[in-house]
Amino acid sequence: MSRRELCSFRWDGTQWATITTSSHLEFEYKSSTANQQNTTSTVDGTIRVATFNILADCFPWFIEMVIRSAERFEWLCHGITNLNPTIIGLNEVTTTSLQQLQQCQFIRENYFITESFDENKHDDNNELKGCTNGLLSTHGCIILSKLPLIEVFAISVSGSTREAVIGKVQLGSNSENCVYFCAHHTTAYQTPKNAQLRAQQICDIVNVLQPTGLPFVIMGDLNLHYDFEDGVVVDNKFIDAWAQTHFSHIHPFNDGNQGYTFDAVKNNLIPYYIPGERRQMRLDRILFSHGFPAFVIIPCAIWANEPIKFGNYLFPSDHFGLFIDIVTDAIDDCKELMPLSEPDPSAEEILFRNAKNNKDQKAYRPGLVRTTRALVSHILWLGAVVLGLK
Repeated sequence: MSRRELCSFRWDGTQWATITTSSHLEFEYKSSTANQQNTTSTVDGTIRVATFNILADCFPWFIEMVIRSAERFEWLCHGITNLNPTIIGLNEVTTTSLQQLQQCQFIRENYFITESFDENKHDDNNELKGCTNGLLSTHGCIILSKLPLIEVFAISVSGSTREAVIGKVQLGSNSENCVYFCAHHTTAYQTPKNAQLRAQQICDIVNVLQPTGLPFVIMGDLNLHYDFEDGVVVDNKFIDAWAQTHFSHIHPFNDGNQGYTFDAVKNNLIPYYIPGERRQMRLDRILFSHGFPAFVIIPCAIWANEPIKFGNYLFPSDHFGLFIDIVTDAIDDCKELMPLSEPDPSAEEILFRNAKNNKDQKAYRPGLVRTTRALVSHILWLGAVVLGLK
């Protein structure tokens, strides 16, 4: 576990300019007059926090034929524009998707970003390296933020080449009201060994951020497959954004919506991408540290959960995204507020119950008959696609 200092980037009208910690204040001063409307981070004090695993494009051709990344990445730019988040963490970003994001006019006009593609950057063997901060080894995490990134760094975690990416921002006008946002993508697959590894990876991040004394958010595809992995939330005293705003006993935060972000029932892309898959899981999370200075007005919501084209199986990703709107001060005319500083008792009870439900720790293996049928059907479908019959 180690911390690696990074720089951020902001479009200056001609290129993505590098912003280091030392140059942050100078850049903020220069841009405050010319781009004041673009660096404004909130609407009526509302800060929209979002996360999304975009599904990488670094798979073999027969998988790419199914997931159609060019169409999905084109949608991604429109999706972010329509969602208009204040800060968003993206998982499974590759150099291809990064370039597309950096070419989007809305992103250029509004966001700082934690990685930048550089076609002139090469490694020691004179091979194209591509990214300035080196975050996208195959694929990785990035943060887009309307709030100026005061500080950016990466944390290496146990058993993974993917680093957690952290940005420090100021919420509101008080210079002392700074927090960290962390985008992370833990190790995948439903096995007991990987569940333990995921818990350690999240602990690695906590061990770096907690000693700073600042509130923080960990968000992304945390791959919490088993119910008992809610123990990660309980043990670290996190406030789980979805549980807090759907599993409470307080209206309107009590609808009991399970919030599946990996949903093979509703997401038609999944059975084509992973033949035979049927699971519904709350893999993606937005976790606030205990004492986080904010309130929620409306429940955490799912986005990127509709097909790109009506009547077509193609969804933006095999995951749905999450977003939540928060405010740092209670609003006088709003009767219903949910604090993020401590867990709701009803939500905490459900998470605690899940954490104790650790009898089923088997590795997930779909049945042989179901898998065989699904693969045969899938191969026939792929053949029809190749022949232009689909």
